[in-house]
Amino acid sequence: MKHSIWTKSVIFSIIIFASSFLSNCSENKASNQDRDAQLLAALASRPATVATTTSVSCSTANPAFSTLRDAGFNSSCGRSGCHDGTTRFNTTNVNQVKGFVTAGQPSSSTLYSIQNGGSMTVYTNTALSQAIFCWIQGGANN
Repeated sequence: MKHSIWTKSVIFSIIIFASSFLSNCSENKASNQDRDAQLLAALASRPATVATTTSVSCSTANPAFSTLRDAGFNSSCGRSGCHDGTTRFNTTNVNQVKGFVTAGQPSSSTLYSIQNGGSMTVYTNTALSQAIFCWIQGGANN
């Protein structure tokens, strides 16, 4: 399949972003939070490739934010130096996490895209990916 130059540049940009994001995970600078928010906002405006969601079955129509914690969101993502609030958004802060989702639309949400087929895929598992999908699909409730 032929890819346009624009598609290749988007893929290249995502790879560069992901590598800089992962290599700087232990930095402790407040400016990283602003930079990450700007980069994620820019990426959110571009189409993302996400794994299919047809097999996701949500057992609760409107799951609470705590279902993410129960699925391992804080232990997988909120480790010291990553998303514990010191250098990037805090996975325990529902309002900060909601800044990366479009309620009711997992495939349009930066959080789901990055966790499920994006740069943070290596830190997730099926249960966490499903919990994120269902939480967003159910309205990203507190």
